[in-house]
Amino acid sequence: MSAGKSARLSIREIAELSLFCALMVAGKECLRLIPNVHPVTLLLLLATAVYGAKALYPAFGFALLEIALYGAGLWNLMYLYVWPIVVLAALPFRRSESRAFWAAIAGLHGLCFGALCAIPYFFIGGWQMAFSWWVSGIPYDVIHCVSNTVLVFVLFPPLRRALERAKKTSGGRE
Repeated sequence: MSAGKSARLSIREIAELSLFCALMVAGKECLRLIPNVHPVTLLLLLATAVYGAKALYPAFGFALLEIALYGAGLWNLMYLYVWPIVVLAALPFRRSESRAFWAAIAGLHGLCFGALCAIPYFFIGGWQMAFSWWVSGIPYDVIHCVSNTVLVFVLFPPLRRALERAKKTSGGRE
């Protein structure tokens, strides 16, 4: 398969990756009453394991859907790099079958989420503003870490098997 062909999305992949976007938004909305508990990281890691770098499409798609739902703000800028980071971090390890490994990536991303989101505040108000913004959100980052870890540890393996089986059943058409 040539590099150009592997980078091209089939109609089926467009539909499947769009479904990931929709599931991320729906999952986040369904759980919005519980701060930082949602399936976004789980779904991005699944997309990365099954689709590789094409998982960047739902990462950016999710950010754009959030803008459409809630309007533009500084947090949108954060979403445009924070969600793709989890895809890029997992990409070299996408063949890993270790449940603990995937859970650790998810937990680490949740724990680092606030620090990553503090970056724009460094440019707005200096290191003091960025640091204070990050520190004030640490309790939420801990919740994000724990919820990501548990969700991925429990759900990643069976969902990955189901997705890979569905992809194989479709004849591997891309």
